[in-house]
Amino acid sequence: MNDNYSGINSAVLSPTQPFLNPNPWDVNLVSADLFLQNDYAYISQQSLLGIMKTPIYTANPKRNITGANTPDTFDFYNKNNANLLFGSDILGPSFSMTANINEKKFVFGLFSRMRTQASVLDFDNYLKYGNEMVPQPEEYLMKPFSAQVMNWNEIGLNASTSIFPNSDKQWILGFNLKYEIGLDATNIISHQSIDLTSSEPAIEDNPDLRNIYASNYNVSASYITNYNSESKRYEYKQNGFGLGLDLGITMLDKEPREDEYNSKFSFNIMDLGYINFKNGNNHQFINGSTIWIQNNPELENKKFESPEQYLKLLSQEAYGDENKSFVGNGFKMGLPTSINVNYSQKIKEHHFVNFNWIQRVPVFENSVKRNNVLNANYSVQKEAFGYGVSTTLSEYKNVQFGAYFRLGPLILGSENAFPILFQHKKLHAANFYMAIKFYPFWDNAFKRYNRQKCDCEK
Repeated sequence: MNDNYSGINSAVLSPTQPFLNPNPWDVNLVSADLFLQNDYAYISQQSLLGIMKTPIYTANPKRNITGANTPDTFDFYNKNNANLLFGSDILGPSFSMTANINEKKFVFGLFSRMRTQASVLDFDNYLKYGNEMVPQPEEYLMKPFSAQVMNWNEIGLNASTSIFPNSDKQWILGFNLKYEIGLDATNIISHQSIDLTSSEPAIEDNPDLRNIYASNYNVSASYITNYNSESKRYEYKQNGFGLGLDLGITMLDKEPREDEYNSKFSFNIMDLGYINFKNGNNHQFINGSTIWIQNNPELENKKFESPEQYLKLLSQEAYGDENKSFVGNGFKMGLPTSINVNYSQKIKEHHFVNFNWIQRVPVFENSVKRNNVLNANYSVQKEAFGYGVSTTLSEYKNVQFGAYFRLGPLILGSENAFPILFQHKKLHAANFYMAIKFYPFWDNAFKRYNRQKCDCEK
């Protein structure tokens, strides 16, 4: 988002940034940004590239096979609370263009976008006992939690222009107006602590696998999916709709006849809005009978064809009626609202140091959530190519290092590059992005200089 030549690709992080693109047209063919960070599970002594060609085995503490002593092992953090954040952002065919209306510059763009977001924060990690293969406590109070997953598409209009013409600084106002196409969503909320009890199994085929029972619960589960369990296929269709809005304002310290600014400050509010899934299924489990959730022959070793089948079985266990937990159709999911603050300072021609702060600020109920970011990077930005290096503090605790490279129509980069290339003791997070685009009606500094009106006295 700091590269002045990013064009329409930067609109999804700052709606004013395409205004700074010196090229009059900018076309994105396809770009993708994948992000994963969790502190629940990891793969030992591996990199992302290494995973593709190496078998990975699950830890077995009973046999002394753990991530601590065995490479290429899928193991778990023994933490009291677990967190998972995932994001996939694919920008499809998109473009931006410059237009002069009444001798004033405007930049307009259209973009298409496919997004997936998943967030589970501060999950009370009762699963650690099973992962460590140690007996669960006889009594356990599992704290409230929530988990959200959403898969959706966007069609967005980007627009930006300058404001406050009499100011010493150049001010730019921009927005993205987005039509949201809901595809899949899941929202699970435990509204109060759940009493979990364990006991020795009635049938001692596996004495280490204890019976687990849940009582005093208040859990709501809402979902909708395009996966057809009968045909085993994903059938694309719109299940929800909504509107989203991004707003941004930028202040530049810039000489009138110069391409590059001296400094830039940008403030953006991203992803205001929600999606309404009017046909989604809602289930509520509250104050029912004690549910046998582990070693239960009604639940174990059964192949569930759909989420609805599983929820009906839980309803049968809780109420003696498979339909009683169903409470109606329709639910809403909030977009991953965030505030994005950016400061950029020119060091010398084409060289910039940039600082970014992205803070999630969920506005609507049941919002999916993105990761918090503090980022500092140094970039070199020229017409034909650009590159930069960065350091990021994700979730204010994970230090990451990355870089990007832009060469003509190709952009490659990562904010967390080391896990891709180098083996990590505990591989649990990574980021990668790429883009393929082109620039019709290529512009350059000489052409722009010749187009400018002379401000000399006649």
